[in-house]
Amino acid sequence: MTSYIIEQKVAAFANQYRIFSVVNGDKRELVAFAHQKRLAFKEKVDFFTDTDRTRLVFTVRAEKVMDVHGKFIITDAKGNRLGAVRKAFTSSLLRSTWEILDKSDETSTIVRESSEALALFRRIWSFIPFLGDIPFLLKYHFDFIDPKSGTLLAKYSKTTLLRDHYRLNIHEEALLESAGWQTLIAQVVLLDALQGR
Repeated sequence: MTSYIIEQKVAAFANQYRIFSVVNGDKRELVAFAHQKRLAFKEKVDFFTDTDRTRLVFTVRAEKVMDVHGKFIITDAKGNRLGAVRKAFTSSLLRSTWEILDKSDETSTIVRESSEALALFRRIWSFIPFLGDIPFLLKYHFDFIDPKSGTLLAKYSKTTLLRDHYRLNIHEEALLESAGWQTLIAQVVLLDALQGR
């Protein structure tokens, strides 16, 4: 099993994410550092090799200007496409759902909230007077599912209550081989950056 630890840090005018490899269950080396400018005209997150942002590794950007909940393209430092992800609007009415797309823009993996009941409760919470203004603190998670077989390919879990710390456990290496680690990391960062995690 391959795992990554993702830790968010809120900086002035930006969200930042540190992505670490995991060896024998422990956090090890930094594999990417993500920097997202807030209030950007076009949603974009750049991933670098280090916190000094000396070398760009890959970028995820909205396909259209001001389209923060649509399709996102992942490209390497030279602008070559590595993958894409897309918000599934209809499915997200009940629980947040995304799709990882292959090179033909077909859905290769479905990414959705693990608990349908918790997803519904979270939506009701936001409409309760006064309570809806309080941050929803219950931890909730996402499953990466094969759309054809229904097999669980990976699980993305929030590991802390107050801080935005997450862990991605990839159970099926075929997911890593087909999507690429850059696309998977881009997807999990978007789950936090665009959905108020």
